[in-house]
Amino acid sequence: MSLSYRTRQRFRRFLRTVVILAICAVILWLIWIVWVGRFIVYTRDGAKLDFSLSQTFPEGQEATPPPPSETVHIIYDDLPEEETAPTPEEATPIQGYYIDLSELTADPTAVREKLEALPAGTAVLLDVKDGKGHFYFTTSLGDSAEGMDIAQMDDLISWLLSSDLYVIARLPAFRDRAYGLDNVEDGLPKVGAGGALWWDDDYCYWLDPTADGTLEHLIAITLELRLMGFDEVVYTEFRFPYTDQIIFEGDKDQAIADAADKLATVCANDRFCLSFTGTDADFPLPQGNCRLYLQDVPAAEVYDIAQQVQTDDPTLHLMFLTTVNDTRFDAYCVLRPLANAR
Repeated sequence: MSLSYRTRQRFRRFLRTVVILAICAVILWLIWIVWVGRFIVYTRDGAKLDFSLSQTFPEGQEATPPPPSETVHIIYDDLPEEETAPTPEEATPIQGYYIDLSELTADPTAVREKLEALPAGTAVLLDVKDGKGHFYFTTSLGDSAEGMDIAQMDDLISWLLSSDLYVIARLPAFRDRAYGLDNVEDGLPKVGAGGALWWDDDYCYWLDPTADGTLEHLIAITLELRLMGFDEVVYTEFRFPYTDQIIFEGDKDQAIADAADKLATVCANDRFCLSFTGTDADFPLPQGNCRLYLQDVPAAEVYDIAQQVQTDDPTLHLMFLTTVNDTRFDAYCVLRPLANAR
């Protein structure tokens, strides 16, 4: 079908009109974007025109870098990789041996040979201080114990701390003749003695658990042992002496609990355990990485005692020292004499 001439002319005029309108639309859109767009204000109610706005751009301000701030020093633990590695989510009870001091003094070579034969991870406990306040290793915190080969002990401790064994240091807490003699204000006075300190049958003074000097002394010793590389420190004599001849005003049980909490807060962390030797399961064990040590408990009473200890997991926070090989102890942390090692 062919279109007439008149129809074709009308169609051309229609196309021309459409093109002209499209061009006008584009021109109007550009005018809106370039000129009218600067008067658009966006509010919570939507966009609106505000022709009162200035049509000139404000003068700019040259950007300048901010003034230098105070230098921040980054502090990090410069420790070997194995010490900074995360601890396993599920720990297991530790087991091992304690070194009898008389055995160590009599035959240190045999003791060393037994220790070298132990598998990695075995716990080993040794005494590092006596009730007279004398140390079994070289330290600036006090005098060395008489009759002890300190150089040999230093060598043994150095080897232990470089081994793969779990090493525990044991020392008396509130029984210290040397410190009490030099710091009378931190000791426990005797009734009717005019301020003189009470002493036990071995002429050892006992210290006041509430005295700041007493706690600072224990903290200094414990932190030195931690810095040396010990994995754990356990206090013995963490109590008042069994006598009614001392002067002390206050709640003795609360004083022991407060002292344990303060020491644990300062000394214990994820990689260092602070423990206490108690006389029964009622000892107020602090929260955190701490253990309660009990000695000479009959095997038949192990489970019942474990249920009485104030801890959420007695298998990890309860340590038995025993001379027998009864397997009922093995569900918890346990140490036996090194002489029992095969």
